[in-house]
Amino acid sequence: MKPDILKERESISLRKKCVFFFLVILCSMEVMAEGPVVSFQRMQGFPSEEPGIEKGVSACFAGRIGHTLLMAGGCNFPGIPAAEGGAKRYYQGIYVASIVPGDVLQWKKVGDLPVRAAYGASVSTKDGVICIGGNHEQGSLRSVFKIRLKQGRAVIEHLPSLPVALDNLTAALQGHQLMVRGGRYLYALDLRHLSQGWEKWMAFGSTLMQPVSGFCEGRYHVWGGFVPKSNGSKVALSIDGFSYGKSILPVQAPVDEQGEEVFLGGGASVNLDRDRVLVVGGVNKDIFLQALNDPQPGYMTHPAAWYHFNPYLFVYDRGKWKRIGKSPVTARAGAALVAYHQDVFIIGGELKPGVRTPEIYRLTIQKNNY
Repeated sequence: MKPDILKERESISLRKKCVFFFLVILCSMEVMAEGPVVSFQRMQGFPSEEPGIEKGVSACFAGRIGHTLLMAGGCNFPGIPAAEGGAKRYYQGIYVASIVPGDVLQWKKVGDLPVRAAYGASVSTKDGVICIGGNHEQGSLRSVFKIRLKQGRAVIEHLPSLPVALDNLTAALQGHQLMVRGGRYLYALDLRHLSQGWEKWMAFGSTLMQPVSGFCEGRYHVWGGFVPKSNGSKVALSIDGFSYGKSILPVQAPVDEQGEEVFLGGGASVNLDRDRVLVVGGVNKDIFLQALNDPQPGYMTHPAAWYHFNPYLFVYDRGKWKRIGKSPVTARAGAALVAYHQDVFIIGGELKPGVRTPEIYRLTIQKNNY
């Protein structure tokens, strides 16, 4: 065979390989562009200045002030496990850590909450973190206050108290409007007119506990939660949700890969921007409902995977749910979410009933098509 023919065939083969690799790269780019990419970075460091807190907490207050991450309160079972009848401990410390590149959070105690507390709600403002309600050993709380930082120390600014004591509630803030859904009520507080106090937007016939919420297109949305036993009735779950504004509109729950609705009760939520709400975690509706209505011996002794906590990451974007990821990292109940630009920090929570985690992850969400 002539050398020039060999060279021509080699050139054709090389061109075919180049086209093939170009197509592979192009297809990869197209796959990446189909939706947002969520990366997970495990952070090192957790508060340790209160004995027992280093084992992790759930239901803490959390937020950010500028480039500073803040967490406070929370609860756990630091001694005897909950499955063996151990006592729950509540915490009071306020901790901060600078948000810097890398995987280390250096926590520092900068003050104390007015009382030990957990199971409240918290929202971030430009100059502080507002903490709402909650409970401790003596019962539920009405307190509402803003934590500010002044010369490296926490300063408590008291705001109008809730009309009733609330715990296991949800809250969201947009602009000057602070909304709370807890117990039997939907409340609003105008931060520009604090002297007017809380306005009762709506009363419901039954108590709702552990829902999630956020703002979308100027309307306040609430999903999930459960109605506890009352007057002989069994526990009932709220799978779907409602959107509140000048009118009340029903909104659907997200679905998993099989198209089954996912219960968001016990999960965590935070606004990524004015119109998008991130929701992660929460309990499995079937296992949770049976545990409350027909508890079985040994319920709290199973491994974490048995409880099937929600592993999906959902974004509610202007009327539609988008499933943007799935990870055991977010399969928790009672965690706290704090948004920071494209990052979201997930703090603590339960890996299974009674078992807390001190793990903190930085979730980086690339905004593509969501």
